[in-house]
Amino acid sequence: MKIQVRDVVSYLGQDYVVEGVATWIVGGKTHPLARAVDGDTVLWVEPPLDDADDRFLILRPIKDLVMAVPPPQTINYQNLTYVQRWGGPASLQIAGLVPNRSPGTHQVWRYRAAGDRTLQIEEEAGRIHALAGETVHQGMIDILPGK
Repeated sequence: MKIQVRDVVSYLGQDYVVEGVATWIVGGKTHPLARAVDGDTVLWVEPPLDDADDRFLILRPIKDLVMAVPPPQTINYQNLTYVQRWGGPASLQIAGLVPNRSPGTHQVWRYRAAGDRTLQIEEEAGRIHALAGETVHQGMIDILPGK
């Protein structure tokens, strides 16, 4: 499944418009994150990556995690222990509006914790971005094509 600029993401009774898509290419694998916005609320949505997967990843920006790069192999955040799943140099491609991110080569790390919780740390020209969230079954989210 592909999420594109101007699509509408309907999740938990709220509709978000996809303003941009940041596509991370790490170790030959592609990880598209759609930046979906409703007013001041921002979600980053990664669709299922193949036909066998039935879960979307829903992430939100977080400001309360202080992190240096490269980050450690494990991170304790909000009473959960996150273990690094993958990370390192990545190519970032941008479509649409993705504030505070620019295309090019950066660093990105993805972590997992119990309860299907995910943490993503990104480093770009000395700036660090952190996202946290969880996976949800595809039945909990609708993607409506944009105009």
